[in-house]
Amino acid sequence: MNIAIDSGPSYGLAVVTLDKGETIIAESGAMAAMSTDLVVKPQLSGRGKGDLVSTLQSLIFALARRFLAGESVFVNAFTAKADGQQVMLAPGLVGDVRHVQLAGNSVTVQAGSYLGSTPGVIVGLVWGGFSMLFGGEGAFFLKCRGTGDLLINCYGAIEEVPIDGKYIVDTGHVVAFTGDLKYTIRRPGGWKSMFFSGEGLVLEFSGQGTLWTQTRNLSALASWISPFFGGK
Repeated sequence: MNIAIDSGPSYGLAVVTLDKGETIIAESGAMAAMSTDLVVKPQLSGRGKGDLVSTLQSLIFALARRFLAGESVFVNAFTAKADGQQVMLAPGLVGDVRHVQLAGNSVTVQAGSYLGSTPGVIVGLVWGGFSMLFGGEGAFFLKCRGTGDLLINCYGAIEEVPIDGKYIVDTGHVVAFTGDLKYTIRRPGGWKSMFFSGEGLVLEFSGQGTLWTQTRNLSALASWISPFFGGK
């Protein structure tokens, strides 16, 4: 399998080339173009083993992803019937795409930033905390663990930040972070600073690992365009 990222950072696109029998799983609606010798199979995002219990578990997880994290109930599995088959995966937002290789470790992804992965990557929900609700970014993350390829996307460009110690990021600019990093949610200053500076809640990361941030804030965009559609 070969994964190349084209047209970034403004219009990121993952070009995945598969050999016979290889599979890439992507969010519903992410396929922009594909070769003819690919089998496309919709499946529940929980990806159980196929028995009744696993199917029910997958359904519960898929519904939880949909209503708690805003992700799709179904994903699409693209499997090559011959060597050299290609599928292009594009996010719905204008922005960047990044390829992350997992080797038994985990990456926690902000809801809405998961684009796709190979079957060896297990995706689960992680509770971010009640404070995240007030940050306007959603209270759940997706934890991706295992071995394989992970594709993440964002609004704007992705910046990769190595962390050794502490680092502070606005909640609206977090895309993903490695599992070794811990975080706490807090105000950027006092209550006065929060209400009058225009800054929201922040995540203070600590430890050693990698953080991926986005250069634009989707919530800020929504607030900016709201008056043009009759919002207040």
